[in-house]
Amino acid sequence: MKKSNNVCFLLFFILITFSFNALAQSQFKISGNVIDSLKKPVEGVSIRLITDKDTLRSNSDAKGNFTFAKVSRNKFYLSITGLGYKPFASIYEIESSKKNAELDPIMLKAESIKLDDVEVKVKVDPIKIKKDTIEYNAGAYTIRENDKVEDLLKQLQGIEVDEKGAVTAMGKKMTKLRVNGEDFFTSNVEDYIRQLPADIIAKLQVIDDYGDEANFTGIKTGTPQKMLNLVTKPGMDKGVFGGANMSSATNNAHNLNTNGSIWKKTKQIGFGGRYGITNNEFTKMNNGGLNGNIRDKISKEFSLNGSYNFSNGTNRSIQSNYLETFNPQGTIYDLRESANNSNSLNNNINLGLNGATKKNYFNASLAGSIASVQNDAFSTSNKTGFIRQDLSSNSGSRNSNPNLNGSINWSRRLSNNKRSLSMGFNFGTNGGNSSSTINDMIRYYNETTNILVKDSILNRLVENNTSSSNFGGNIQFSNSLKKAKDSTGYSFINISYRFSLSRSRNLQTTTVTNPFGNSFVVDSLGQDYVSNFINQNISIGYNTNKNRISYNVGVNFSPSIIIGKYQDTGQELRNYQLNFSPSANLSYQFKDNGNLSFGYNGYTNSPDFNKLQPIRNNNDVQNQIIGNPDLKATSSHTADFSYNKFDVKSKLSVMAGLSGTFAINSVVSNTVFLRDTLNSLKQQTTYENVNGIYNVGGNYSLNKRMLDNKLSLSVNGNIAYSHNVFYTDNVLNRSSGINVSNGFNFNLNQKKYSFNTNASYSFSSNTYSVMNQNIKNVQVLALSGSASWIPSKRFRVNASASKSLNFGYSLYAGNPLLVNMGLNTSFLKGNKLLFSLQANDLFNQGALFSTSISNNSISENRTRFISRFIQATLSYNLSQFGNKRSKINSNINTEE
Repeated sequence: MKKSNNVCFLLFFILITFSFNALAQSQFKISGNVIDSLKKPVEGVSIRLITDKDTLRSNSDAKGNFTFAKVSRNKFYLSITGLGYKPFASIYEIESSKKNAELDPIMLKAESIKLDDVEVKVKVDPIKIKKDTIEYNAGAYTIRENDKVEDLLKQLQGIEVDEKGAVTAMGKKMTKLRVNGEDFFTSNVEDYIRQLPADIIAKLQVIDDYGDEANFTGIKTGTPQKMLNLVTKPGMDKGVFGGANMSSATNNAHNLNTNGSIWKKTKQIGFGGRYGITNNEFTKMNNGGLNGNIRDKISKEFSLNGSYNFSNGTNRSIQSNYLETFNPQGTIYDLRESANNSNSLNNNINLGLNGATKKNYFNASLAGSIASVQNDAFSTSNKTGFIRQDLSSNSGSRNSNPNLNGSINWSRRLSNNKRSLSMGFNFGTNGGNSSSTINDMIRYYNETTNILVKDSILNRLVENNTSSSNFGGNIQFSNSLKKAKDSTGYSFINISYRFSLSRSRNLQTTTVTNPFGNSFVVDSLGQDYVSNFINQNISIGYNTNKNRISYNVGVNFSPSIIIGKYQDTGQELRNYQLNFSPSANLSYQFKDNGNLSFGYNGYTNSPDFNKLQPIRNNNDVQNQIIGNPDLKATSSHTADFSYNKFDVKSKLSVMAGLSGTFAINSVVSNTVFLRDTLNSLKQQTTYENVNGIYNVGGNYSLNKRMLDNKLSLSVNGNIAYSHNVFYTDNVLNRSSGINVSNGFNFNLNQKKYSFNTNASYSFSSNTYSVMNQNIKNVQVLALSGSASWIPSKRFRVNASASKSLNFGYSLYAGNPLLVNMGLNTSFLKGNKLLFSLQANDLFNQGALFSTSISNNSISENRTRFISRFIQATLSYNLSQFGNKRSKINSNINTEE
């Protein structure tokens, strides 16, 4: 009996052993990745994997990854839950021969959470810094009744909003707007930051965006654009908003605006209209426009968008310009005055189709426009110094420019997402017809006595007919260099080819009228040519992306050819180019809320055909132009470095950047002075290639937040150095310039009041080898401050003042003191009706003034306008988001 028991035990042991072996052989390893709608990893969600026998549990890590090492069946049920996200559930079945399986990325959608009204006071960190994203927590900043997203953006470090609503992040323009990771209406930042209420926003993200196709394929090369993504609070991802306002000002300016938007997550419909009139001694405007747009998800994968814009306007303006041009023979001083009257009519339409599945990405767009412009101008030019001449010009022009362009792009993931293929093509066509009547009178003076010697009158009619078309395409293939079971990141190599073909025709005729009233065509003042441009680009790159670091390196080869033919003479022009340029980008994420990035890119630009053609262009009788057929393409190289860091304990954030550009074979003009038939001086311009043009600069911003983020102290500034090379009278010259600015800002934001003050100093100096000395030093010391007082939800008082001290300008810039005051009050339930009164420039010292430097010339510009006026605005606002009406009003003041 005992022997029988031993045999049974042995058989049972063998059976159990074989069972374990069989079980071990049937185990599978399942891994996957969880992302949100922005394709960012989701950390900490709960994941359950259920077979017919077992239930396994896990959580996603910081990269959104999860792994189940011992799954007993190849068919299983996967369930994912996380706070703020809709639950995910799906049944999977993998091939029984695959022991290691990686699932496609799983996207979780945000879910609205309804809570009872509870006031919770917690300390939140205002900034979170990631590899390619800087995230601002809206809860860390002061949001008052009636505040818009624009008011919130103005509180964020490193972000600036100008008076027109344009947003820049560390000096780079914000080009795209999204809400909750989805394109928002027209995606125009300026259009909606003044409409969306600030209190529906949970987070604001400034993202380095490489484009939708790059996000799909993972191939992020080139220079990224800045994108603003707004993350709304739960339940605030839909709404109806808009309104109407009308304003009237004492400078005889009157405006009427209306707009409306319906936002239902996947469907967006918007419309708007405006009309404005201004009529005073300096400005005459009569502008109107209509616009509409729609964006809708027509299926689970595809969305359609379209927009139409119509505008019509009449504008009159007066400008002053002072130009100093340095020449080895002497300096030319040119004081110009101009009055312009223009009438424009524009129609624009855009259509787009976008789609994405797990394996495919598709995008198609079509855009067309018809524009016509009529312009009449009267200008005077008074030259002194090396040349003593006066020019009076009266001109009128008519232009019509229709155009059409479109593109199609497609990408597909291959081989278990380890490979991808992308293809695309684009086309465009446009035409133009213009007719210009130009009447010039030139007065010549004796260079010594300044006595009028003679004058010359030239009346001519210039007609232009242009047409151009282009076609291009691209193909790109990438292959992963990582093994399928490696989940630490990805690395791949990509190869791409791009080409473009373009053809243009230009026909210009010039008819001259002599003093006796006889008209005749002057062949030397006309052109008739056809140009063809063929460009190709071949690039090879290597990309890698890991937990904290990502980088890519690559090289580009760009062969090109320009072929031109003159129809009247049969003369041909051929210009061949072969260029090489490298690229490199790196991004590193620190553990303690900081990042560091570096980018280097090279690109080439072939010279414009007008600068290549050796035919003399006499359109401007005072400046003849002759092209150079031997010009080489310009090779430009840019590099930038940025560092961002926020310390949670000290509430100190640091943002800094360095950038530089340099060019090889830059195309510059060479201007020489010649004697004309009247023995007076005139200019002749040719073009040459030069080396030695470069720019370097840096910027910084230090911000310290105190009093629960209510008080902000910041120091910021930038420095830039530029080196330029140019020709004057066949002599190679160099110029250099340095610009330095620094500022200090104090900002206090409370619910009932806010106060902001700023002090800044800027200095610019430019040195020219022509004169071998500092020619222009400009210094500006500026002080400014603003304050708001909100005694109740229905009343607000605003005031601002600025004083600038200007030194070094040739035109009178003055030292203006600008003081503005305003008050706003609201009526009706929900504060829907708003009345505001704004007084601008109480001491009448404002002016639009700017300066610019080009080669051997310094230009100063002043636009005359009435700066002191009082404006009254009445607005009605509709603002409904989520399931409750928010008490938020619209534009406090609308000023064109």
